[in-house]
Amino acid sequence: MSCAFSQDVDKAIADIDSKLAKGEVTISTLLSEPSLMYLHSRTTFREVIKKRAKTGKVTMIAKDEPGKKITVKVSINDPAGKPLSNAIVYLYHTSDKGWYSDTAAHITTGKGDHDHARLFCYTKTDVNGQLEIETIQAKGYPASDLPAHIHLQAWQNGDLVSGVPGELLFEDDPRLTPDRKSRAVREGFLVAKNTGTVDKPVYFYKIKLEK
Repeated sequence: MSCAFSQDVDKAIADIDSKLAKGEVTISTLLSEPSLMYLHSRTTFREVIKKRAKTGKVTMIAKDEPGKKITVKVSINDPAGKPLSNAIVYLYHTSDKGWYSDTAAHITTGKGDHDHARLFCYTKTDVNGQLEIETIQAKGYPASDLPAHIHLQAWQNGDLVSGVPGELLFEDDPRLTPDRKSRAVREGFLVAKNTGTVDKPVYFYKIKLEK
């Protein structure tokens, strides 16, 4: 039975890859489709999303995903102030429960959260070094006082971009106390205010890479 299921999964992912290559579906369509959530933890599915990443706004949640819907905008400039264009950017975060997985607070195997988080996307920066995603506001981990955050990584020409803040935090997070905020800034993380409205929050993170 497990072998048959594995073959079905492989076929589904191959079909998705083909449709993305032909432009028959978009990454937003795939990541926001509830019936495909079972694929999100699969390495091969995630590799396809990364390979087919494009510029443009990405929706990385289903319409019925619990939590406050938010818009996240990011701009990345190199040390000279030039936009970092055509960079692949990986973002992932917890659910409204503070979980990376849909079945537990954490995936306990090595790098599980990084490699298998349910809410994730790959996208590309445009000519202005910018990207935009539609998601929910992440929540902090259960039984913890750590602030909520979105994890971020970037690659350009196949190389990992150094100096990208590993976490994006929210100014209005109740857990982001002055002490926590100071610590986050010291660790190189970014904090952004809501520049939208209470009902439609927008967080804009401006990243300036250092030499």
